[in-house]
Amino acid sequence: MKTDSTRSPIESLACVEPDCDLYGQPGQGNLTVRKVYGRDKIRYLRCNRCRVEFSERKGSALWNTKVREAKAVSVAAHLSEGCSQESIVRLVDVDISVVQRLNGVVGKHGRFFHDEHVREIKVEALEADERYGFSATKRQAAWEAEVMDAKSKLIVAHEQGRRDEALIRRLYSDAAQRVADRHALVLFTDGEASYATLFPEYFGVAYQPRRNGCRGRGNPLGAKFRYRIPRALAHVQIVKRREGARVVEVDVRYTHGSRKRAWQALDALGYTHPNTSAIERRNATARAMSIYQVRKSIAFAHRADVKLNLGWWGVTVYNWCRPHRSLRLPIAAPKGKKSTNSALRPWPRESLITFSQSGNSCSHRSIQPVPGDNLT
Repeated sequence: MKTDSTRSPIESLACVEPDCDLYGQPGQGNLTVRKVYGRDKIRYLRCNRCRVEFSERKGSALWNTKVREAKAVSVAAHLSEGCSQESIVRLVDVDISVVQRLNGVVGKHGRFFHDEHVREIKVEALEADERYGFSATKRQAAWEAEVMDAKSKLIVAHEQGRRDEALIRRLYSDAAQRVADRHALVLFTDGEASYATLFPEYFGVAYQPRRNGCRGRGNPLGAKFRYRIPRALAHVQIVKRREGARVVEVDVRYTHGSRKRAWQALDALGYTHPNTSAIERRNATARAMSIYQVRKSIAFAHRADVKLNLGWWGVTVYNWCRPHRSLRLPIAAPKGKKSTNSALRPWPRESLITFSQSGNSCSHRSIQPVPGDNLT
């Protein structure tokens, strides 16, 4: 596997010293290559402003990685394709400690990448669902709950834990902070009761009710607010009744907002009836991408943090590296013998691994389109 493709122009790098005047500011002309070291020809940089020297890998998922870059990228790729740690050891020819360390590093790195890029997302409709999972033992549930943009198939929020109100609360809180307008969207979920009870609190408009009468001191500080559902907001629950493994009845409940608003979103998506088909297809893909989700009978992680990190790495790869056939755009004119649009391509995994956080970046900045555009 070639590794020179991950080398970014020095103009796209920035100083990582917090006390430097040019900290986190790429393209200032303050960095020079002091030396090149290692088998991967890693650049050792020097900031001419603060005189601090550092590796170009600092702040990226490859920082302090002792194996070759090609092997590290291969381990990360196998982790996102549903391979077990033992099989990766045999396929890539590395020690088990390397796989365990990289699983934790790329998971945390993927979460930072998600936090930096998935912001102010303009959405018309969201879908939310959970999928079962376990950690440590089969008695300790570790469900994965997600919120997806039904149009772009972008995973907006991802949480793990027991399937209770606390899990849905964390999921709602994260999703509401990442969308551009949480008061103007339609949410499609299953029949979990917490979805309906918590929806007004996180997506509605809070107000304090007026006093009735003139006795007393009025509402004390910290009194509970009530929540109003705007006209542009709606919540629809799709409740499925099963007999065995077959769905025998589907009940659609318009729990919040108007039916008219819900059908406006359905028309924009091209749906003929309310459903959660996008997030359900994502659930099937996620199970194939994670060794701890592939089978209910034997698949579980021995440690909760291992499953959490692998879940976040899978979300990052799904959002930025995997092409979605349902989002292909028709090209205006044929280009040679190709029939696909090559103008917007998914990110290669090595670009995600070498990406660094804002403020700590000694790796390349994001020059890709806004979230979702690279998948259309």
